[in-house]
Formats: sequence, C-alpha cells, structure tokens
Amino acid sequence: MTFLPAVSVLALLAILPVLLSLERTAAGTHELSAACALSAVAIGLMTVAAALGMPLAAVFGYAALIAAVVFKFLAFRRLLALTAPPAVFIAVALAAGTAGLVVAIGSHDGTAARVIVGTGLGGCLLLVIGLPTLDRRAAAKPAFRLAAVAALTIACVSLIHALGPMSAVALQAAPSPAVAYDFSLAVLQTLGLPSLFLALILTLQNRMIADLKTAIARDELTGVLSRGALIEKGERILAFCLSRDCPASFLLLDLDYFKQINDHYGHACGDMALAHFAETVSGFLGDRGAFGRIGGEEFGIVLPNHTEEQAAALAEAICRLVRETPAGRTHQRVRLTVSIGIAAAEPGDSFMDVMIRADMALYVSKADGRDRCSRARHRHADASARALAAAAAQLRQADISGQERMRQSA
Repeated sequence: MTFLPAVSVLALLAILPVLLSLERTAAGTHELSAACALSAVAIGLMTVAAALGMPLAAVFGYAALIAAVVFKFLAFRRLLALTAPPAVFIAVALAAGTAGLVVAIGSHDGTAARVIVGTGLGGCLLLVIGLPTLDRRAAAKPAFRLAAVAALTIACVSLIHALGPMSAVALQAAPSPAVAYDFSLAVLQTLGLPSLFLALILTLQNRMIADLKTAIARDELTGVLSRGALIEKGERILAFCLSRDCPASFLLLDLDYFKQINDHYGHACGDMALAHFAETVSGFLGDRGAFGRIGGEEFGIVLPNHTEEQAAALAEAICRLVRETPAGRTHQRVRLTVSIGIAAAEPGDSFMDVMIRADMALYVSKADGRDRCSRARHRHADASARALAAAAAQLRQADISGQERMRQSA
C-alpha cells in the first residue's frame, strides 16, 4: 500500500498553487499554504521510509506532519475568527499527533485504531461537505465553529495514525485481515489530506464570491444598496407582499438643489453630503425597508407592509429629519432638504410600475416648491408616463456620467 500515499503527494502538489494564489485575498491562506507544503513533504518522507526501511526519514516525516497539523489548526483559528490564543491550537495539534502515533504504535489494527479510522473518515466527510456549506453560519454561531474544530481534531488524529511511520511499516509487514479497515485506511492515506485542503479552498472561494456579491450590491460612496440590488430586492418584496394581499409602498427621494451644492462647495463636499444623507436615512429607517441609491442624488426605499398613508407618514418624518440634520462640520454646515414621491403597490403592478408612479409624485413635490412629499394615489403609469419616466432616467444618468467624466479629467 506504500504507493497510495504518493497519490496524496501529487494531489497536494496540485492544490498548493491554488492556495498560493489565494494568499492575498483571504485570512488563513498563508498557514494553509505552509500546511499543504509540509504535508506533501511529510507523506513523501513516510512513503520512502516505508518502502526502503529508513527510520530516520520516517522521524523527519512525522515531525513535518505534526508541523503541518499545527499550521492547519492556526489556519482554522483565522478562518473561523476564533478568539482562543494560538497556544491553545498548537497544544491541540500536538495532542492529536501524539494520540495518533500512540495508537499506531500500540496496535495498528486494534479496536482503538478502528475507532480512530472510522471517526476520522466521518470527521473528514463532515468538513468536506459541511464547512463550505455552513461557513456563514459558523461565523455567527459558536456551536458550528466548535463542531468544525472538533471534526478537524478527529480527522487529524486519524490521518496521523494512517500516515504515521509505524502504521505504514506495520501495514507493509503484516496486512490486516479486516478488508473494511484496510480500505478505510487506504482512503485516508490517499484522499484524507487532499480532501481537507479542497474543502478549505471551496470555503475560501465561497467567501470571496459572497464578498464580491456584497460589494456589487452596495453603492461605493454611500454604502446603501446599489440600483440593481435595490430593484432586485424590490421585485422580491413586491411579489411576496402582493401574493399575500399585504400592502407595499415605494418612496423615491431626491435631494433638493444638489447641483448648487456641488457648484458652490465642490464635488468632495457633494459626496460628503450624499454619504451623510444616506447614513441619516439608513439610521432612521432601520429594518423597516430596503434603502438604495438609484443614481446621483436620487434614492429609493421599498417598504413592505406599509400602506400609502403609512409610507406618507414615514416620508414626512424623513423630510423633517433631513431638514434638521445638516451635513458637514461646525465651521461648514450644508443644509439639506429632500423631495419625496410616494406610491403604493396595486394588484397586477410590476415594481417598475410603482417606481414610475413614485417618479410622477416626485415631480409634483418638486413643482410645489421642494422639501415635501407627494402621493401618487391612484395615478396609473400609461404609455406616455412610462416614456417620460424613461427619458428622465436617461437624462439623469447622462448627467451623472458627464459629472463623473469631468471629475476624472480634473
């Protein structure tokens, strides 16, 4: 069976470049890369020791394997954001190595060895399947993190037992009559470590994808939902509410005289005012709705379980709060006001229908003097209203793009 660990070495050498490519993007990858390299070295030395009868190579191989386990535990500590000091994980790793070796020396196919191999396979399987899937829950619930560390400990004990020099020599000299035990041991020798590293790579990649989705879903300047994310979430909220005959409303917010703020104070102050406005509204809104930036100084709020009257009361409170909370520091305070259009969802509406009605109501707020809110009531978005709303959106986007080009060329 001494050729089986060589398969594991080749798999680890294939995994190592992937880990090295992730070193700058995720926590714990430095330790994982070191653990992967040391594991390949350790298994290589143990394979040579078992094949050629070189005890010194086996000793160095076992030392490298223990070091790899230590680095793997330290990587888990960073990956799962565990608060225990590094010394605790080093002690656990050394204990796991000692336990695996003691059982291997005592009896390579006894009851203790069978228990270790069986539970080790279960621990590896739990990590391979569960860690990438439950990673986000593990970050929020200590029980999941504790289970992951326990599974890693059991897996490492069984791997050290399977790959330890005494176990390898014993298997070569006197194979066990238990076919199931031999097969389980062969699986651990061949696939145990590569599968663990593969599970960790999948976990890291899942985190990177989730972080990328979060970054795309958030507006870079204000931190609220981006236009696409707001529309996507609004469509889900609207469909959910309409399917259950629950009310839903939409607020379209537009900061008043924002161009004058940019012209008078500069674009840096304008950006500060947008961030201040978003922070003020987000803090007031809480979890009552979804808040996002549509473009420029225009924002939207999706309100589930809000009638038009309830949404209007909330809009009035937002107008008052923004009016009473100027942006900037004491020596340079910028007074802000906001105009709001309010529209309630009706049966058969799409989210775009509600947005267009809110845009029509916003136009009324602007025409009536700004710093106020207006209800769309039962206005319907006919073809001309849709065309005007689309044209207005294109003009706003063109104006935003023009401003960005000017700022980049300045």
